[in-house]
Amino acid sequence: MDEKMTPELIREAGKHLIFDPSSDREKQNEGLKMIYEAFALGDSEAAFWFGRFILDGVIEVKGKNDVDNALSLIMSAADRGCIQARAYLNSYCNFRYDKKFKEKAFSGPLVDFDRRRIKINKKGMFTPVDAVLKYENGKNILTLSVNLKFVYLDALPNAEQFEEAIVAGVSAWAGEYTVFGGQQLTVKVVVTRNEQALDNLVIYPFTNSVIAMFDEIKNTVLFKNGKNVFVEAVEQRRSFATHLFGWTVHSVKNIYILSEDGNFDDYTDLMNVAKHEFGHVIGLGDLYCNEKDGLSGVDFGTYDELDCYAVGRKAYNLVMCDHNGPISNNDIEMVIMAFMKNRMQLYQSERFKNKVSEALGRGN
Repeated sequence: MDEKMTPELIREAGKHLIFDPSSDREKQNEGLKMIYEAFALGDSEAAFWFGRFILDGVIEVKGKNDVDNALSLIMSAADRGCIQARAYLNSYCNFRYDKKFKEKAFSGPLVDFDRRRIKINKKGMFTPVDAVLKYENGKNILTLSVNLKFVYLDALPNAEQFEEAIVAGVSAWAGEYTVFGGQQLTVKVVVTRNEQALDNLVIYPFTNSVIAMFDEIKNTVLFKNGKNVFVEAVEQRRSFATHLFGWTVHSVKNIYILSEDGNFDDYTDLMNVAKHEFGHVIGLGDLYCNEKDGLSGVDFGTYDELDCYAVGRKAYNLVMCDHNGPISNNDIEMVIMAFMKNRMQLYQSERFKNKVSEALGRGN
């Protein structure tokens, strides 16, 4: 390889040969070889194109797991910051879902799977996230209202950008969804920043200095009793949400934001982390596999609506599995059920305890 030819240049040259209308079969094959070369050299966008060409049938790969392998390549590229890979992966999974669940839409006040009217009016001083469901002008509207309070245990140079990213992540739950067998639902998210409010969702950024201070006290009596998830999460530098004495509509809720390098300069990643953690705040469990936390993951083939977003045996392109993933209709159904039943909704049992959400396995 020419020393001046970087993986990026090889990839772009390959793309030119493939997509140039004047290229014949021989030139296109040469372009595919260049894409593969760039992929082998670690280029994330080349990994995306290689995976996509497999899915599109441009590249023939012998093996029964072609789709899984291609999706894994695209997921890997997306996780490494390839924007095209993330957009394509979301589009591909949503297409699979829409193709499988062609629900006939019907109107009227929102009802559950058993056609019972759903009523949600959870709000007040001791409700960190208010949830109100209304049927107005022929539309079902669920409004989630939250007051964010940022607590800095150490100075954060880019605090304004940090806060904007967190607000964007929380707000990402707003949108149009189809739930409970074909009913249209609009979700609105109202974020306020009132310092005097009592029912806050508190956000704590943990910088390196804060982690250093924490390391000095983590072995004290305060943290030594039994298995402490808080300590493990900080040690592993992973963000997490807490709810005092178990999740209920009224439980105190906090979000702790950490990063591997102690910096908070990746706006998109911060936004997506906040999106995932806010999912816990509004009543959803984790979808991924984490044996330390007693989570064995959900096997492909367990629930049809999750399978549409599968990128592996236990990996899903969904927000509660991969924080970069989209929010699904099913996620929103589970949020509604959390506020209805005043109980966290789980994709999987935790340490073989607690029930899996009744929303799973019933379509959308």
